[in-house]
Amino acid sequence: MKNFDHWFVCLDLSKMDDIMVGYTKFLTSVIKPKTISFLHVIESSKVAKEMVELFPDIDTNEDFEDVIRKELKEKVEEHFEGDDIETRIIIKEGRPTDQIIEMMNSLDPDLLMMGKKTGYVGEGVIARRIVKYVPASILFVPENSRYAMNTILAPVDFSQESANSVNMSRKFVEPSGGDVIAQHIFKYPSHFFPYMPSDEEKNKIRNHIEEQKDEFISEFDISDDVDFVLTLHKEGRLGDDVYDEAVRNQADLIAVGAKSSKKITSILRDDFTDKMTYYSFGIPLLILKNKEKHQKFLKSLFS
Repeated sequence: MKNFDHWFVCLDLSKMDDIMVGYTKFLTSVIKPKTISFLHVIESSKVAKEMVELFPDIDTNEDFEDVIRKELKEKVEEHFEGDDIETRIIIKEGRPTDQIIEMMNSLDPDLLMMGKKTGYVGEGVIARRIVKYVPASILFVPENSRYAMNTILAPVDFSQESANSVNMSRKFVEPSGGDVIAQHIFKYPSHFFPYMPSDEEKNKIRNHIEEQKDEFISEFDISDDVDFVLTLHKEGRLGDDVYDEAVRNQADLIAVGAKSSKKITSILRDDFTDKMTYYSFGIPLLILKNKEKHQKFLKSLFS
């Protein structure tokens, strides 16, 4: 992930649009893009037809699109007028998920931003599909997001992808002089089950993880100002451990590195990323990807 030059922001004509446009504007103070495309998908021609019937001044589907474009343009210009960032309004018709994936593949942006409504039925399924089939990094913005970037929590498994998320997180907090916390969640080896390891065995396990952490820091040149937290996972969902740490540190963003090897299972079954996508954090969640590797994989998969 080299840069975030082109952003793609999804809007749906709900109250969420104010949050999305406002948060997008805030994020430009953290890392500035060259272009931001705002997309709205009209779910079906039937909806457009109903709107034409409700509003006599609207004679055609094209008029309906013009009304939507005008409303979205006013909302965007309220935040970006006079800014040197190029903004575009794109309106498509069809199934939102399909259109988002198609537009992402054709316009090739670096970052996709989507609203995440707490408790919305089906939200996790849509998000999961988007994460799997969109090669760009994805930022999910919940309804109660703060306009702040003082603390970022980056769950790590000591992989290259984890290093990318930590290093990108440091760039995000540079303007505010904020903090990055790298959290490694571990379990006791299964051969201890159903018994707990002895104190001596616990110390050996933790010392081994400390060694892995030191190797990770050395191999990927992780900055000394990154704080590391080792969390023992006891029960429940891994997302609970991440959430608890995020709340404890009042994190403004959670950044996760998505797998990007050539193996199908690495992308289609990135279990941890899947679990994070489903979880309702109430905190912006950034899924960082190596776009080039994901593009090559998806091209080979669908060809």
